[in-house]
Amino acid sequence: MILLRQSLACSIALLSVCLLSSVTQAQQAINETIAYQSLPELQSLAEQFVRDTVAVKVGELRTKAEPLDSRLHLAACIGKPEIFLPSGANINARTTVGARCNVPGKQWTLYIGVTIETETPVLVLNHAVGRDAQLSATDVVLDVRRVPGLSSAYLTDVKQLTGYSTRQNISAGMVLTPAMLQPSILIRRGQQVTVTASTGGITVRAEAIALADGTANSRIRVRNLSTAKELEGVVDSASMVHVEL
Repeated sequence: MILLRQSLACSIALLSVCLLSSVTQAQQAINETIAYQSLPELQSLAEQFVRDTVAVKVGELRTKAEPLDSRLHLAACIGKPEIFLPSGANINARTTVGARCNVPGKQWTLYIGVTIETETPVLVLNHAVGRDAQLSATDVVLDVRRVPGLSSAYLTDVKQLTGYSTRQNISAGMVLTPAMLQPSILIRRGQQVTVTASTGGITVRAEAIALADGTANSRIRVRNLSTAKELEGVVDSASMVHVEL
């Protein structure tokens, strides 16, 4: 009786192993018949999309899609998946692009991060400067660097320094960006300036005191030294303010 029970238990255990093995083999067979979307292809398509979207005038663009989870199983799309830039997104150093399949019964959408770098000539500061420093060609060198994002995010020509001063302290060796600069102050508050006004082909000049700092083409208030009247005008130069009558 005991032997019969042991024999029956072994048979049941063996049957369970056989059933489990059969299910596993069946699942493997199903997996082998299902076509999944190639993840490396999606990464390559995302990189190419960014390169095609960006018009690089200076430098060499480099793109690298972030790795996708190998456990991700997407139904293979018939034809190439659509690659798109999400609404409101911009191309920058770290960009997210979308990939989607619109084939009925196989629809899916995936977002892929793409890192962008540009190897390009940029202006590099050759010595430390403080805030409000006006830079010139002697303060910078043009050097080829691999920088995050697009070349348009960096200064690449000394002409871009004209009319601007530093917004902050900058260390030597820093790559210059537009965000580091601000329009130079041409007229300081309390400075004596010449006010010009034109009417009927006649130009009138008067001396005045600036009531605020002013950059090129900015509007500031001045006080006429003769009449004490306050006027508003546009900064023309480091000593001239034009008033519209």
